[in-house]
Amino acid sequence: MGFIQIDDHRNDMLSRVAESMYWMSRYLERAEHLARLVDVHLNLMLDSSPEITERERLRRLLDSIGMQPDDYPLTDEETVLKRLTFDPESEFSIRSHLTNARENARQIREELSSEMWLQLNKLYLDVQRAEADDVWEDSPHSFLVSIKEGSHLFQGLTDATMNHNQGWYFIQIGRYVERVIALVTFLNVQLQQSEDFADGGRQGNQYFELVSVLKSNSAFEAYCKVYNPDMKPEWIVDFLLFNEQFPRSARFCVDQLLVCLQRLAEVTVRNKNQRVNRLAGRLQSLLSYDDVGDVLSGDFHNYLMNIRQQAYAIHDSLYDAYITYSIETALKK
Repeated sequence: MGFIQIDDHRNDMLSRVAESMYWMSRYLERAEHLARLVDVHLNLMLDSSPEITERERLRRLLDSIGMQPDDYPLTDEETVLKRLTFDPESEFSIRSHLTNARENARQIREELSSEMWLQLNKLYLDVQRAEADDVWEDSPHSFLVSIKEGSHLFQGLTDATMNHNQGWYFIQIGRYVERVIALVTFLNVQLQQSEDFADGGRQGNQYFELVSVLKSNSAFEAYCKVYNPDMKPEWIVDFLLFNEQFPRSARFCVDQLLVCLQRLAEVTVRNKNQRVNRLAGRLQSLLSYDDVGDVLSGDFHNYLMNIRQQAYAIHDSLYDAYITYSIETALKK
């Protein structure tokens, strides 16, 4: 591990600080993503398609966040959604994600602005104090919106009140790695049926299923501005994977990820051609030049899993380069 002064912008920050910045950001992004999925699921219950049962829709939700079949017994919908939001014993719940984000932030309190710490701590306390039954009886939608807005406010405060130095880059990298993994995992579950890509897409009530895919990624309005309210699965895939302007598309996230990795290499005097940068550049090239028609005519599942595996490889290489590097590597700098 490298123990080098943090205040010198040409040197490395403590590896434990970098790791906490990175995971604070990933856990907060994970909480916001899950709050969005649960909120959309609640709304979709009102416009449900008769072709999809409550149990199947709930199973899709759990699969979309990487849960195994036995993690939560599918007893009844309300119980499962409450547990996804408040269960302190589950590593998948919003409460657990915010607890982990806050714990990582607490360990690096001196590196954050006071505004960042106060906002994250408030978000954490709001969830800790909330009673599941009271929230569900009152307005679960309002509560979930407060989680999403609290996360967005933290991101805004980070950009507005923190030096855009090494720590800021690790926060951005954590956010974009998490977004890419969450997006492709979600798409792999939600758009895997062969009829999804038939001419004309889904009809009737199934229109709402496709709307929910976009809303689950805060993409409905942005999609309609690029295309129109006509829900075509191939357009949705093209937008969410390859659009270079939408902040949650895979292409946009990887573009920003590569920029942050290159800047991080510069401020730490690292070789910008090191493995983590090459991996990010390779993934950027894939998303920049692939065509949605070719992707959908091939094995869509394998294509998404390839993106996810490349994102995991970037995570591993980031650790090797900046967090768990050997003393020999540190001495070579």
